[in-house]
Amino acid sequence: MGAALLPSGPVPHTLPAMDALVQGRPTVVRRGIARRLSYWNGALWAIGNGLVSSTLIVYPAMDLGAPRIGLGVGLIKAAPQLAGLLRLGTPLLIRRLGDRKRFCLVMYFASGLMLFALPWTAAGWIASKGMALTAIVGLWCLYHLLEYLATVALWSWLADLVPQPVRGRFIGRRERWMVAGNAGAMLAAGLFTWGWHALHPEMPRWIGYAIPAVLGAWLLMAAVVPLALMPAVEAWQPARAGVALRSILAPFADRRFLRLLAFGSWFSFFNGLTQSAQYMYPYRVLGMSLFVILALQTLMRCGQWLLSPTLGRLADRLGNRPIMMMAVPVVASGLLFYLLATPERPWWLVGAWVAWVAYAGLNVCLPSLLLKLSPRQSDTPYIAAYFAVTGLCVAVSMTFGGWALDWLALNWPRLGQSAWGLDYYQFAFLFGWITRTLGLLFLLTIIEPASGEVGINRAVGHLAVGTRPG
Repeated sequence: MGAALLPSGPVPHTLPAMDALVQGRPTVVRRGIARRLSYWNGALWAIGNGLVSSTLIVYPAMDLGAPRIGLGVGLIKAAPQLAGLLRLGTPLLIRRLGDRKRFCLVMYFASGLMLFALPWTAAGWIASKGMALTAIVGLWCLYHLLEYLATVALWSWLADLVPQPVRGRFIGRRERWMVAGNAGAMLAAGLFTWGWHALHPEMPRWIGYAIPAVLGAWLLMAAVVPLALMPAVEAWQPARAGVALRSILAPFADRRFLRLLAFGSWFSFFNGLTQSAQYMYPYRVLGMSLFVILALQTLMRCGQWLLSPTLGRLADRLGNRPIMMMAVPVVASGLLFYLLATPERPWWLVGAWVAWVAYAGLNVCLPSLLLKLSPRQSDTPYIAAYFAVTGLCVAVSMTFGGWALDWLALNWPRLGQSAWGLDYYQFAFLFGWITRTLGLLFLLTIIEPASGEVGINRAVGHLAVGTRPG
């Protein structure tokens, strides 16, 4: 969703009846209504997601004081991505349910329900700290799995509702809604937890984390309402069982798609490798509070809010790859500011979050390019394959990175700390900067089709899965 302002055009006071929306191919007016409803969906989802962000899960986990917390933080970040490998089966699951829209609604609503159990787990009703951490990871994992399945269906659905020539602008505007909602919610959550702990030091800390999480779960479920009002696109038909099984493997025989997948896998792996260090360094070394971290994340999202629509328009004119080529080295440079930040000079960390404003280029252009390289009526396997494989790369790297951080903490002096001139955190940040920047080499190999080629590619896709063109 995967990134709450008013949309570019006002939402009508009266919407067409549901029967009129669902029947037949959407008209231009219906598509416009659907886009505005998708903005509202994105805003509500982003606010809920901001109130129950991973930071609000990681900090309670660190408060548990469980052993090998580096690995624990890595697992909290990685487990959802491991479960996300099941996204490959999304086309078959949609076929079982019989309707792409219904599948999307059910999965998103169920993911919100799963969040209600998290506060009680953080409350300490499980005596063992290790078991409590395991339960947090399990619930967090299941919540994300349901959300990931829904998101695959949603991107396929939106691809049929938004024409390719204006898709970059649409994604940019939707990203602006999501960034604004997420930023405001995360800042509000940080202020609330800080204020709660300051005003009620005698009360259990988990309550300060639980209240925003419960409110966030309600908003995530409320985000389903705009989706329910959007038209289902009848041109999309779930393929027959045998065809669906073959279609799951089809993306891995598509050379253009594989080049995008290679870039996504490389960048995702080395993006995830330093996640435990990035979370723990401000908390353990710099002594920064949750509120400060959330404030920096809000700063980053404000920058993304300003840039996303402009980047979407540029992507429609110039292509997605040039924007991504500019974004990757800027994003990678964020770790250099972590490298410079010390307890005596913690303000260098601000530079990292300013550099990560450039993630807006990837957040807008990656899904746009993915849809551009995917056959229209068989795009679900492509979307599922991309997010499943890159998610697996993130999961493996986060788990390994968490374990490696614990290992380096014990063994770094023996490895020659004085010779390196760096501590193990700084070594991780330097390594992360180099490897993320090298992602440019993979990006250079991607061939982005022109608009005319997209139409041909999609027509071939219709024949490949045995469905009629839209």
